[in-house]
Amino acid sequence: MRTELVTEDMIAGYRELARLDPAVGVPELAHGLNRFGWQVRHEQPTQSLPYFEEAADLWRVLAADGAAAHLASASRAFASLAQLYSYVHDDERALAARHQAAAYARRASPQPADVDTRVLMALASGLAEAGQFAQAATVQREVVDSHRTAGPQNGPDQSTMTMWALLDLAIYLDLAGETDASLDIERAILAQQRHEAEADPTWLPILAIWTAGSSVWFAENGHPKAAHGLLRESVAACEQLPSAGSDANYQFRRAVQGALFARSGTRDERPRACRPTPVGVAAHARLQPVAGLSLHRWAFSLRETYRAGLLDIDEAIAAHADRLPPDTDRLAELGTLTRRRAIRASVLFDLPRHVHDEMTLTLARSVELERELHRTAPGPESSRRLVRALTDQAMGHLATGDYATATDDLREALAVHATADSA
Repeated sequence: MRTELVTEDMIAGYRELARLDPAVGVPELAHGLNRFGWQVRHEQPTQSLPYFEEAADLWRVLAADGAAAHLASASRAFASLAQLYSYVHDDERALAARHQAAAYARRASPQPADVDTRVLMALASGLAEAGQFAQAATVQREVVDSHRTAGPQNGPDQSTMTMWALLDLAIYLDLAGETDASLDIERAILAQQRHEAEADPTWLPILAIWTAGSSVWFAENGHPKAAHGLLRESVAACEQLPSAGSDANYQFRRAVQGALFARSGTRDERPRACRPTPVGVAAHARLQPVAGLSLHRWAFSLRETYRAGLLDIDEAIAAHADRLPPDTDRLAELGTLTRRRAIRASVLFDLPRHVHDEMTLTLARSVELERELHRTAPGPESSRRLVRALTDQAMGHLATGDYATATDDLREALAVHATADSA
């Protein structure tokens, strides 16, 4: 069913109706302004802003009566306004509008199971991008509580939505410095993955990806034994898979792999004291990417700076195109840079052809560099890096359905891990 386009004349009619009969006309005008704003946005984004702002102001007035329908409409209006502010790079106003949208959503649905979690998720991610990690985690707990309260009676997708909500919470807690709490959430997600795979063997590729990704994450956080166990579990899951997967579940596999792979690069992407700002990172920007969140949830200004950063990384890598650095420290730096390049490609590119050209080939190069580092400077650190590179590559192969190659990568990673532990 095609929705009728709103015209300037129709808006004028709504205004007249609002003057003559406010109870009927003001809601009609607010709806009309919002619809007209979306129409204008496609061709003239900045010209549509006044329509969204006026619609939000009208719903603010209407919501004062406390009616659930008016509160819900006000929430949607401010969510739309936040998106448009983000589109024109007015990030401060975008976050303020998200706060308003969330406040109305909570009042519209006092029961946690009924709240519009999309609005709360947008607020949480906006807070995290602005560096307000503890506040982001607090809001995200509301999202988790909502999904858990809704329970499985809301359909088979409820478990998946809970999984994503928990991952976001784990990311925010880690960024807030609550690493132990974050790892507890990770353990809860892993338990859910095991339950899903036991109930449905088609979930095994997701279990293999998640245990591999968690292995990297636990190793990064100083838990090598847990990392080893998770790597072993990932191999066991892979050994139950056919040599190749179908394209049927490609997007979901890629989403899981992309989120966990990006999260694992958090520390390499963020500026730290006593070291230069990483290549490609806009350290002084008001907003910073939250690694592990899907690109479509990012502020529009962040998407642009992240893409620009990829070009800077490519330029830095190109400087070593002819030969490898002569010393191990520089080789390690190039290895890290190449891994960061693979992560950015994973975030930015999603079509299978682009994934192969931009991510898969870079992952293979990353493994080559880490093998060379491990050969020239054997030891626990180079072993850890090689295990990570092999695991990264395996996750990429799992996402694209090359299960046999992924299994070989993970077996090698497990062998290197075991050798490093016994050294």
